[in-house]
Amino acid sequence: MKVISRRSFVGGSIAAAAAFRYGHVFAAGNDPDIVDVSGSDPAKMVAAALAAFGGISKFVKKGDFVVIKPNAAFANPPAWGTTTHPDTVAAIVKACLDAKAKEVLILEFPQGKGEKCLDRCGLTAAMAALPAAKVKLLSGAGDFQKVDVKGGVTLKSVEVAKAILSADVFINVPAAKAHYQAGVSFGLKNHMGLILDRQAFHTAMELHQAVADLGRVIVPHLTILDATRALLTNGPAGPGDTSMPGRMIAGRRVTTVDAYGLTVAKFNNKSMTPADARHIEFASKAGLGEIDVAKMKVKKVNA
Repeated sequence: MKVISRRSFVGGSIAAAAAFRYGHVFAAGNDPDIVDVSGSDPAKMVAAALAAFGGISKFVKKGDFVVIKPNAAFANPPAWGTTTHPDTVAAIVKACLDAKAKEVLILEFPQGKGEKCLDRCGLTAAMAALPAAKVKLLSGAGDFQKVDVKGGVTLKSVEVAKAILSADVFINVPAAKAHYQAGVSFGLKNHMGLILDRQAFHTAMELHQAVADLGRVIVPHLTILDATRALLTNGPAGPGDTSMPGRMIAGRRVTTVDAYGLTVAKFNNKSMTPADARHIEFASKAGLGEIDVAKMKVKKVNA
C-alpha cells in the first residue's frame, strides 16, 4: 500500500462529471435494491454481496479508476466499531484489482494524524498484501474543489475532493455506528469525509439537511455498509457499547442502504427509523432512494 499526500486529478465541474460518470448508477435492471449478507468472514461476505449483483464486473470495468471511501478517520482499533473493518476494505480493493481496474485509490480525510489512523484502525496492515492500491489522505484546500449543489435546501455549495471528479467508479464503504448528532453515521454521513469544511455542517447549518443535500452531488455506484460489528452508543468516535450483527448491507442507492441499515441493530439504545436519522428521510424526499423497507427488493444471502 502506498500512501500519497497529493495528486493531480482531472478538474472541471462535479455536476458535469456526475452527469457523465453516474448516469448508470441506478440502472440496476433486475438487481435487488438491497443485498443483506450474513456471515463472520468479511472477505467471504464481500464476495457474496458482489455475487448477488452479478459480480464486480457489474460495477468495475477493465481500465477503470476506482475510488473507495471507507471510514478510516479515527485512530482506534477495529474492535471499537468506529471504522470500517480493514478486511472488508481489503476484500473490495482486491475485487477491483482482479477486475483489472487501472487504479484503486482509498480516500480518507482523517480526524487527527492520518498515518496513525490508518495504523490503529488496521488498514495499513490489511493492505500490505495489495501494493497496487494507494491511499490518499486529504489535507489542504488544494485537494478540494468548490461546486454548486443544485437543488440544495441548506447546502448551496461545497468543497469536494477532486479525486471524485476523475473516478470512473466510486464505492462507499461506511461503518455501522451511532452518531451523537446525526443519529447514525452510515453511507450518507460517510460522504462528509470527502469535503473540506465538515465543521460548518455541525455549527453553521442544519446538519441533517446539509448531509442530505450533499447526497445530491456525491453519488456512489455502490455502497456496502459494514455491520460485521456495530458501535451502538457514543458514536462516532467511541468507545461505546458494541454488538456483532455479522451483516453487510449493499446497494446502489446509498439512501436505501442507510434506511435498511437501521434495522441491523439498536443504535442509541432504540430501534431507529429514518425519522430518527432525519438526513435519511430528507434524502429520500429529494428522490435519492427508497426508505420504506417494505417496498425494497431485498436479497438475503449467507456467506
